[in-house]
Amino acid sequence: MADPRLDTLASVLCGYSLEVAAGDLVLVEGPILAQPLFVPLAREITRRGAHPVMRPKSEDVATAMLEWAGQEQLAYISPIDEWEMMVPDKFLDIWAESNTRRLNGVPAGNQAIRRAARRPLTERFFERLARGESRWCGVTLPTEAQAQDAGMAFADYERFVYGAGHLDDPDPIAAWREVSRRQARVAERLASVSTLRIVAADTDLTLDVSGRPWLNADGHQNFPDGEVFTSPHENATSGHIAFTFDCPYDGREAAGVRLWFEDGRVVREEADRGLEFLREMLDMDEGARRLGEVAFGLNPEIQRATGSIAFDEKIGGTCHVALGMAFPEAAGTNSSGLHWDMVCDLRSGGEVYGDGELLARDGQFQ
Repeated sequence: MADPRLDTLASVLCGYSLEVAAGDLVLVEGPILAQPLFVPLAREITRRGAHPVMRPKSEDVATAMLEWAGQEQLAYISPIDEWEMMVPDKFLDIWAESNTRRLNGVPAGNQAIRRAARRPLTERFFERLARGESRWCGVTLPTEAQAQDAGMAFADYERFVYGAGHLDDPDPIAAWREVSRRQARVAERLASVSTLRIVAADTDLTLDVSGRPWLNADGHQNFPDGEVFTSPHENATSGHIAFTFDCPYDGREAAGVRLWFEDGRVVREEADRGLEFLREMLDMDEGARRLGEVAFGLNPEIQRATGSIAFDEKIGGTCHVALGMAFPEAAGTNSSGLHWDMVCDLRSGGEVYGDGELLARDGQFQ
């Protein structure tokens, strides 16, 4: 029996997140496991007079290619890759992993080579988004594997995911518009700040955000959503930060990560687990050791870590930074094949200062 929440989700994604209109070419990608959502999405996109291009993909095939490919194959960008990044008007990525550790057996460095090769294409894609030529959204579809990582029964995890997306509200789109208004006030306050200082356990990080616009992540680019973010000046971050939760990335992870910055660049890194992988990613290219994002999680419906960055970076009362690629729409200029979000919890004693003035305590903005 089909889950009626998936029909609601498809309606919100098409009507609010992507604003699908007649004539749009809409590319939907996700693992085969996401088939239950592909069907209502295809129906909703078609109902709106747009053109769906559905791309269910095998996780096992993708893993096999990364595992066995040589350097030339890893660096190869096909015309189909270019078409899928540069032609559609709207993009929807479905995150629904059957095995969140599926890439642990991939030889060291292969993911870095692949991401570095895709960097020019990724940059062009971000530029299209910044110019308003296309729109993109990523959505989490609950799976058994994700529920296990979160330490939750699957039914409880489903309720958690759909609750964070307000899908059980009488009018989910109205709920997200209220989220947008609430977060806009925080973004407006941060927009007046030049020097941002984040203080928490084993953390004292200073960033230059002068003149950088703060963007309101209100369900249009991630779903569920709930953060405000910008790209800091690339050469000015200093101090150190310890990340509270595990740091998953591209089917791998590091844990207990601590970073030290000088003149905007990571000069020292530590991790309790996954240090080799962390260093592979940091050494991917010149921009990987610099920050492309600083953000604050503001979703009150998300209050626990799940092992999925799509949720953990939205936890109300946290901050996160991303190593690597900056956002052109936030005036960021850092270029990299990497964009790795890592979360620091501010809910127990954390403080955020803007130009020396206290803006937030315990993760709550004043």
